[in-house]
Amino acid sequence: MTVPRFEEEYAEIPLSAAASAKLADIAASVTADVGALLTTVSLWRPETRDLVRVFTTMPELYRVGGISSELGEEWLQHCVVHQESFLASEQEAIDSDAFEHQDVLGALNLGAAINAVIVDNGQFLGCLNLLDVAGAYSEPSVRRAETYAAQLVETLAAISGRATPSRAWRR
Repeated sequence: MTVPRFEEEYAEIPLSAAASAKLADIAASVTADVGALLTTVSLWRPETRDLVRVFTTMPELYRVGGISSELGEEWLQHCVVHQESFLASEQEAIDSDAFEHQDVLGALNLGAAINAVIVDNGQFLGCLNLLDVAGAYSEPSVRRAETYAAQLVETLAAISGRATPSRAWRR
């Protein structure tokens, strides 16, 4: 399969071995329970209103430190402002402005997604992101993913604010 190349901004994310292990453990558990072809964890940077990837199951394609900066207003309102998890159960939602690199997602047959919000004391910290084939997720899937997202609060809170200024990176 040929996956289209894409360009994204990149930030250095210094992660301790303990933080990396915790992220990997929770990602493995949620992937086994809820299912995913791609699992990532993203940290919200309020000063730049973007997400930076702190974990990925596809590092050769979606690198740790990759920045999602073209977030749609509907997604921002839903996840950041209202702090509600986002469900994209079919391809049409993946093709919306909630997701970047739709051509890459399509090439990987990723037609459904869950962005389970990670919130600490009313502060949006980021998302646990699961992507799979169209129709793979439903509201019960979101609720299960949210239990894993809650387990990431301490880890994301510990690393928030550590990202250095971004620079261009081509994948």
